[in-house]
Amino acid sequence: MKSKTFRAYADPGHAWVKVNKQFLRELGGPRWRALFSHFSYERNDWVYLEEDQDAGALIKLCNANAIEPIIKVSHCNNRSRIRSYNPLSPI
Repeated sequence: MKSKTFRAYADPGHAWVKVNKQFLRELGGPRWRALFSHFSYERNDWVYLEEDQDAGALIKLCNANAIEPIIKVSHCNNRSRIRSYNPLSPI
C-alpha cells in the first residue's frame, strides 16, 4: 500500500483537509463532487474537506484505492481564511 500526505488546517472551531481537485477526480471519477458536502470549501485547484464528514469520505476513498492517508495538521489561534472560500459546489 502506498501512502499520501495531506495537510490539514485547524482554527479554534474547525479543521479542513486540503486536497487537490485532480487527485479527487482520479480517485472519485468525474462526479467526485457528489461524494462530499457543501460544508467543505474550494479555491482554485484545491478543495478543503471539512473534518466531520468529508475528511472521513476522503479516507475511505483512499483506502478503497490502496492509499494510506497521512494527515499533518497545522493549528492557528485565529479564524481561518478557509472560512471565506467558496463552498464546494455540487456537480
